Amino acid sequence: MSTSLYKKGMILTIIVLFIVAGVVPSISGRHVQKDLDSPKLHQCLNTGIIQGNIELAYDIEDIPSTIRPESDIARVGLYINYFASGLGAKYIVPFLQFRTFPIFLSIEGTPEWCVVSVSPGVVYPHLDYRTAETPEHAIVTISLTQNAPAFQTHSITVNAKANSFKGPFRVINIIASTENMIPIEIKTGYYSNFQYEHQTYAEMLPDEVKSIPINITSYSNARTRLTFEIIDPPEDWGASINPEIFIGTAALGDDPTGIATLTIQSPRGDEYLDEVEQFNVRVSTMAAGHPEHGIDNTTLLQFTVRCRG
Repeated sequence: MSTSLYKKGMILTIIVLFIVAGVVPSISGRHVQKDLDSPKLHQCLNTGIIQGNIELAYDIEDIPSTIRPESDIARVGLYINYFASGLGAKYIVPFLQFRTFPIFLSIEGTPEWCVVSVSPGVVYPHLDYRTAETPEHAIVTISLTQNAPAFQTHSITVNAKANSFKGPFRVINIIASTENMIPIEIKTGYYSNFQYEHQTYAEMLPDEVKSIPINITSYSNARTRLTFEIIDPPEDWGASINPEIFIGTAALGDDPTGIATLTIQSPRGDEYLDEVEQFNVRVSTMAAGHPEHGIDNTTLLQFTVRCRG
């Protein structure tokens, strides 16, 4: 054994003996049980000679400005460091660097509409008495269901825990258990999803006015403004529709249904008998109060109308 290693061993032995001697004032026969029940002894056994520390960090650039339900998946890189502190850490740590220590990762405070996981669930870093140059790495995966209310900020907590490490005979904690957590803030995005139920075929007499209701159900996650436009209506036919309506969202407890009405007037004259025309209605949706979200979400509704005699 080298002189340097011998000195470190002596220092470690002295530290352990000093702590034990300080908390066990007597080992004489009739005081053994009393001393084993000593609060100071239990405090030493439970806290540890040195303190373990977990340091957590993540890549802020991995988090998008918003996460849209049912489509976006955020993968956030998590970095984990494990190091010791306290009197004697510099001398004790070298004896423990040959092994790894499990750190258990978990997710807390997740709302029911948020799906979060961390992988791997356990990492195995080496112990040091300073921050490691190459920390352990994990991935936090975040996605949202369609029930996530839009434009809200929420905090997801990643928890990391390391158990205590006991010395020989499993009597004294060499390293105290430790726990740390880090919040990851996300903002929910807008999700546009609507169901349209309407009559697709109708027959009309000349010079007749017919109203065709369009029943709309929203599965979006924000109150939405829907605008309607009739594209290239046939000549000599009349057509009109609601310019816009607003529909709520079940994600906020609102009524998610609404009705728009397409009104068609057939032309007058026998020359239009048996004429068949198609009407196209373009529906654009955008989050109410957030016109920048959803402008490109359009749907084309088609209606076929025959003028009969």
